[in-house]
Amino acid sequence: MTRSLTLALYLAAAGRGQAAPDPGRPARPPGGLLWLCGGRGVAPGSLAHLARLVLQRRPKTVLLISCDDAAGSDGDDFPAGVLRDRTPGEKRAMIDDFLGHWSPDLTVFVGATVRPALVTRLRDRGAAMILADIHVDAAETRALLWRSGVVAAVLPAFRHILARDPETAARLERIAPGAARVSVSGRIEETADPLPCNETERSSMAELLDTRPVWLAMTCPPSEEAAVLGAHTAATRHAHRLLLILVPADPATAPALADRLTREGWSVALRSREEEPDPHVQIFIADSEGELGLWYRLAPLCFLGGTLLRGGGRNPFEPAALGSAIVHGPAVAPYPDAYATLRAARATREVADAAELPTAISALLAPDRAATLAHNAWAASSGRAEVAERVVETIVAALAEGGQ
Repeated sequence: MTRSLTLALYLAAAGRGQAAPDPGRPARPPGGLLWLCGGRGVAPGSLAHLARLVLQRRPKTVLLISCDDAAGSDGDDFPAGVLRDRTPGEKRAMIDDFLGHWSPDLTVFVGATVRPALVTRLRDRGAAMILADIHVDAAETRALLWRSGVVAAVLPAFRHILARDPETAARLERIAPGAARVSVSGRIEETADPLPCNETERSSMAELLDTRPVWLAMTCPPSEEAAVLGAHTAATRHAHRLLLILVPADPATAPALADRLTREGWSVALRSREEEPDPHVQIFIADSEGELGLWYRLAPLCFLGGTLLRGGGRNPFEPAALGSAIVHGPAVAPYPDAYATLRAARATREVADAAELPTAISALLAPDRAATLAHNAWAASSGRAEVAERVVETIVAALAEGGQ
C-alpha cells in the first residue's frame, strides 16, 4: 500500500459525517489572517507570548488563536483584539466550516500533533503552514498514522518544520527525507515580556530609596495581608530601615488599607495620593495603574501574592525577567508549568504556608542569597525568550513571503 493510498483512505474516512455551523464565532476581519493552532497541553501563555511578539513586529496582523480544548483558548493574557476559537476535529465537515469562516493565510501549528485532514484542506486552499515546537518520540512513530505513512505524506505541505529537539528533527528527516525544511528551535514555553516602566520615575525613586533594603508583595489579596505584615514585622527586626512595597490585588481597596495600617501604628504612604516612600515610611502602598514593572525593578525581592491560599497570582516570569528574586506559596495556578521550570532552575523560594513566610523573607534580605535566585530566574526566562524569538522570526518571514 503506497503512502498516497493510505492518506486517501484516511481522508475518505474523515469525509464522513456532517457538522453544524458555529453561530457564535466572531466575524472575520478583512485582510490576511495568521492562525496559531495550539496542541493539547500547550500553555495558553506560550501562545499569548508568541502573539505579543508577532504583534510587536507586525502590529496590523489579524491573529486567531485556537486550542484543542475550549478552555485553553480563554487565556486572560492574550493581547487585545486577538480572535479565539476551538480547533476543529479531523472530520472534513468540521474543518470546512472552520476554514470557510476564518480562511487563514498562514497557519502555525504549535506543539500540536500532525492533523492530516486539516493539513490537507489547508494545502488545498493554498494556505502556508509552519509546524513549530513538534516533539516526536520513538513510541509515537510506531502509532498507526506514522507507521502507515499518512503523516509522512502530508509533511511536504509545511513550509518550515521547527523541531523541539535534535532527535525529533532526525526522525522527521528519516520519515520524509527532504520533504520540508526541518530545523531545531527548542521548546516553546510560557514566559513573559519585561513589563515597561518610566525610566525617569525609576531613577528618581531609586535615588530616594538610596541604600534602603526593599521587598515587594505583589498583588496581595486581603486574605494574605496578615501574612505579609507578619513577615514584614519579623524582617524589620533584622533590617530596621526595611521598606515594604505592597501592591494590593484590588487597587480600590488601597485607601482603606492605608488608613487601617496607619491606625495599627505603621508609617504608611499611598501612591495614589502622590505620597513618597520617604525614609520614615515603613509600608508604601503602590495602587497606581500600569506601574508593576517599576516595582519589580526597585525591589530585589518579591513575594507573589495569591499563591498562599487561593492561586490566581501574577506570572512568575514577570519578576524573573526583571531580576527580582521570587518567593511564593503552594497555590501556583494558573502558572504551574512556569513555577515548575523556575523551581527546577533553583530560581524561587517556596513556602508551604503563612507561617514560613517570615523566615523566607528575612533569609533573602541577604543580598547574595537574593541575587542567586534572581540570576537563576533571569537565566531561565532569557532561555525561553530566545526560543520564542527564533520561532517568531520564521513566522514574520513567512508573512512577508506571502505578502502579508
